[in-house]
Parts: sequence; C-alpha cells; structure tokens
Amino acid sequence: MKQQEYIEALDKAWGFNGFLGTLRDGKFDKKLYDELYHTLKEIDIQDDEQIVRELIQLLWFIPIFMYRQKEYIPDVPSKEYDALRENLEEELARILIYP
Repeated sequence: MKQQEYIEALDKAWGFNGFLGTLRDGKFDKKLYDELYHTLKEIDIQDDEQIVRELIQLLWFIPIFMYRQKEYIPDVPSKEYDALRENLEEELARILIYP
C-alpha cells in the first residue's frame, strides 16, 4: 500500500461506519477493530520516505481517542479494552517511531 491508500483506509476507520466512528457512538465492533489493526500492520514507511501530514493527522489521535472512549464502552471488559488499545499503540510506535 502507498500512503494515499493508508489515508483512505484510515479515513474509513474514522468515518461513521468505521471502527473509530462506531466507538464514538459507544459501540465496540471487533471486526472493525481487526480491520483497523490490519491496516496499521500494513503501513510500511521506508527510512528515506517522509510521512505525509494527512497520514500523521489520522494516526496520532487514535490511542488518545480510544482512552477517552473507554468509559463509554461498557460491553468490553476494561483489561481487554486496554490490551486492544495497547496493540494499536504498539503499531503506531512502530510507524511513527519513538522520539
């Protein structure tokens, strides 16, 4: 996938029917979560390649957003939710790299 394809997939995840969009409505959809996780796993930025701003914009807020939504997702046990969020955080750290 190229960066524009990543952007399109992440836009879908943030949309009303995507994982993050449904999470905003207090619903945790494991299938949609798996789609987002798979998208993040697919992102491969080469060392000599710059990440476009729009891609960073779609990525950086994911763990913060999930953390904030946690109290509105009663049907997923807290520890399980945290583990799933941390899985996404690990992928984001791989993509964006720790400072």
